[in-house]
Amino acid sequence: MSAKPLRFLAGPEAMARIRRDGLHEDLFDVVAGASGGAKWLALTRLDQAMSARWFRHRERPLHMVGSSIGTWRFACLAQPDPAAAAKRFETAYLDYAVESPVSMAELTEHCREFLRLIFREDGIGHVLTHPFMRQSILAVRGRGPMGPRAGRLGLGLGLGAAGIANLASRRSLPLFFERTVLHDGRDAPPFDLSAEFPTQAVALTAGNLVPALLASSAVPFVFEGVVDPEGARPGLYMDGGIMDYHLDMGFTPPGLVLYPHFSHRVVPGWFDKALPWRRARAGSLSRMLVLCPSVEFARALPFGKIPDRGDFKRMDTKTRQKYWRTAVAETDRLADYWLEAMEKDRIPDLLEPLIP
Repeated sequence: MSAKPLRFLAGPEAMARIRRDGLHEDLFDVVAGASGGAKWLALTRLDQAMSARWFRHRERPLHMVGSSIGTWRFACLAQPDPAAAAKRFETAYLDYAVESPVSMAELTEHCREFLRLIFREDGIGHVLTHPFMRQSILAVRGRGPMGPRAGRLGLGLGLGAAGIANLASRRSLPLFFERTVLHDGRDAPPFDLSAEFPTQAVALTAGNLVPALLASSAVPFVFEGVVDPEGARPGLYMDGGIMDYHLDMGFTPPGLVLYPHFSHRVVPGWFDKALPWRRARAGSLSRMLVLCPSVEFARALPFGKIPDRGDFKRMDTKTRQKYWRTAVAETDRLADYWLEAMEKDRIPDLLEPLIP
């Protein structure tokens, strides 16, 4: 097993500032959260450890920007006891059992049950009135054949055409999708709404927070999309990772971007996963600090990898649950390594370049 289970990857500006000033929570104005389904299980113990140590008495806004499962993690962290909320979600996710055949409607209802568990009676209010956290939830609105009444054929044709166009350029994606950010209305989102992709901005409310979380994680053909969320343009809203898989975005606040991530790669969009030449822009990474499991750590887990959504198809329920629980227990080492490095002020010496 590697002596370094956790890596600290820094863009040029982040590396310079951390080496000059040391690593402390006041350096950061944004926390980023990627799409990735079950891969979030590699980060749950790190989330819990960091929430217990950092950002407890902050005064200025801290922007929590994510797509898909990243937004669910942040919903947990916005609760009065973030570690307890994250633990509730972790336990329920590890216990989750579903047997085929299962419909998109049933899977979507299971997602609603997870959110009810996270929020309990007043959790939505805690997100909307949090003293300093400002949520930005990324989703996309379908265009053309992917309109609000899109059937499987229209959705499939639209996604296929978008994938082909994306091979030539990511700039083609607005022909098929409208990037949408549902954000805390007390502050503007921490990125330029006109840069790269024109973006619809919608204020979060008690009526659209849950739909926003469901839309952001609505993987086509797996979960149902959300139709006409409150305050947004009419349409079918889907997985924010389609356009913003790992958040290749030009964040605007002066502070750094903290990015607990399950990979050393920042993949721009969902269609780019199989395109090794499609990399994040250097400017997007300059102020970013990525904390991610090392390759050696992942290879030492059962099956040689961190959990992912494909495990539902590759494994029976008993095998998957045992593997996931073992993997999550091992990720305590990531949290312990972060805490030890913080206490001994070793992180400036552990920094590695974050390479596009």
